[in-house]
Amino acid sequence: MSELTNEKVVYDPPVTLKVGQIQFAAACLPPLVAGEYRIRIKQRILDSAAPDAAPWHAEPYQAGLDFSVEAPRFNLNPSDIHAVYPPANQTGRFDNAFPHVVFTRRTLPWERTVDGKAPTSQQSFAPWMALILLKDDELIALDSAGKPTHQRHELKSLPVLRVEGENDCLLFPANANIRAPDLQQSNREKWNREQALYAKERCLAIDLPAELFHAVAPREGDLPYLAHVRQVDTGNKEVFAINDKGWFSVVVGNRLPQAGQQHRAFLVSLEGHQARLRDDWIPEPGTRIRLVVLGTWVFNCEGTNDFKGMMNNLTVGPLNLPFQPYADDSLEPEDIVNGAYSRGYTAFDHTFRHGEQTVSWYRGPCVPVIYNQPKQVQEVATCADELLRYDPDTGMMDVTYAAAWQLGRLLALQNQSFALALQRVRQQMKSASERRLRMQELEQLRKKRGLSPDAGRFEDEILQNMAYGFSDDWFEVSGD
Repeated sequence: MSELTNEKVVYDPPVTLKVGQIQFAAACLPPLVAGEYRIRIKQRILDSAAPDAAPWHAEPYQAGLDFSVEAPRFNLNPSDIHAVYPPANQTGRFDNAFPHVVFTRRTLPWERTVDGKAPTSQQSFAPWMALILLKDDELIALDSAGKPTHQRHELKSLPVLRVEGENDCLLFPANANIRAPDLQQSNREKWNREQALYAKERCLAIDLPAELFHAVAPREGDLPYLAHVRQVDTGNKEVFAINDKGWFSVVVGNRLPQAGQQHRAFLVSLEGHQARLRDDWIPEPGTRIRLVVLGTWVFNCEGTNDFKGMMNNLTVGPLNLPFQPYADDSLEPEDIVNGAYSRGYTAFDHTFRHGEQTVSWYRGPCVPVIYNQPKQVQEVATCADELLRYDPDTGMMDVTYAAAWQLGRLLALQNQSFALALQRVRQQMKSASERRLRMQELEQLRKKRGLSPDAGRFEDEILQNMAYGFSDDWFEVSGD
C-alpha cells in the first residue's frame, strides 16, 4: 500500500497547435497508478506558536482513509484503441515501419507498472504494455529436436482465477512448465481482497517458448523508448467525438516486419514479467511464458502499399456483385437474384420497426447501368419509411431511397451551420403562423363590431387587450 504525500504536482497546460503541427512527449503519467492507497491525517493543537509549546492533548487527532485506483489489467475496451499499423488483415509493403498501436487515452500505457508497485513521485517509469511481432512460422511449435510440428502457439481464452469445471487459468497454470505473470498471487491476503474483482473475468492469453520470448521481447531499458504521447491538430478531421483535443498515446513494436512474410502482432501486458525483461535473464529450456494478450491482428508484408501501387492494383469495372446470365422476365429465384446483382443491388438483413426481420435490396448512388428517366418533382417525405419500395412479384423491399433519405438527414444535422439555419427557419415559420392567427382574430373582431378596415385605433386597442386580457364587454356587439 502506497503512502501519499503533500508534494505539489505541477500541471503544464497543453500547447495550442497550429494547422499541420504535431507535438511529442515522452510520456503522460497519471496522478496515481493502479493500486491501493492510504491517506493519513494528523492534527496537533498547541498552546502557542513557540517551538516548545505544549500540546493540548497527549495523542493528536488523526484519521485515515483507504482507497484503491483501478485501471485496465487483463482486457481493454475496444474504444481505447484508436488505430493500428499496419492495418489489420491488409497486404502491402510494411517492412519500412515499426508496427504500432494508437490509443485514445494518453495515460493508458502508464496507468500500471511492470512490477505492480507505485513509482516514485514525479519520476518517469516504463509502460506496462508492449507490442510483440511474430512471423507466421515463429508461431509453429517445435519438437525437442527443434523441428517444426503440426501444432501452433494459439490464443486461448482463460479465466483469471480457478473456476469450477476448468483446470487451467491465467495465474495458476495446470502445466508446471508454464510461467505465469507474477502478480503476487502467492500473497493470499492480497488476492482474497481481489477475488471479487477477477472471480468471473476472462482474458486472452498465449504461451510462448521461453527462448522465443527472450528473443523477441523488448528489454527493460528499452520500454521507455517504445511508448510516447503525441498531440495532433484535429482541425478538418473526423474524430467521431472520441478525442477532440488531439491527445493520443502510442506503443511501438521493437521489430520490423520482413518482406514476403505474414505477421501477427500481439499487444501484451508485461505486468509481472519484470524479471524476464532483464539482460541477465536466462530462459529455462522447455518452459513457456504465459502472456496476457490485450489485442492482436494479422497482416501480410508483400507487394507495395504506396498510392501508385494501390491505383495499379485497382480492378476497373462496374460496381456490382458477380452475376450469371439471366432472363429479364423470369420469376425464377436465380434470375431475380442475378438481375438484381447486375443492377448494382445487394441483399441485406432488414429489421422492421415492430421487430420482424426480412431481407431487402439496397444499392448505393453509383450504379452500373444508365437510367434514362425524365426529371420529376420529388414530393416531400416526412420520414424514411415513406420511401420504401415494395416489389409484389418477389415480396421484397427496396430500401435504397429510404437509406439515402436517412443518410442525408443525419449528414445535414451533423452540420452545425445547417442545423442552426434550420432552427432559425422553424422559428420564423412559427412566428409567421402566430402573426397570421392574430390577424385573423383581429379581422373577426373588426367585422363583429362593424368597423371599417382603416380603424387603426381600434386595432391598437385590440392588440393591447390581447396582451392583458379581454373584458366581457368586448365580445358584446352594440348598436353604436
